Amino acid sequence: MSSIAEIENAIEKLPAPQVEELAGWLEAFRVSRPTPPTVESWLQRARGAALPGATTASVMDLTRGEE
Repeated sequence: MSSIAEIENAIEKLPAPQVEELAGWLEAFRVSRPTPPTVESWLQRARGAALPGATTASVMDLTRGEE
């Protein structure tokens, strides 16, 4: 199976108990997968983290390795 359509087609042919088993497995798999942080969570962590007196130019120099 190489496409979502093929997977959906195969799932439609499963008996109800196997669909329930698959649904449980998918939910456990979804929960266990690491998810990248959202922009909002990154901004929340970054808020207030700047050093006093830091300028945009000094941050850009630092990120470019020009410090």
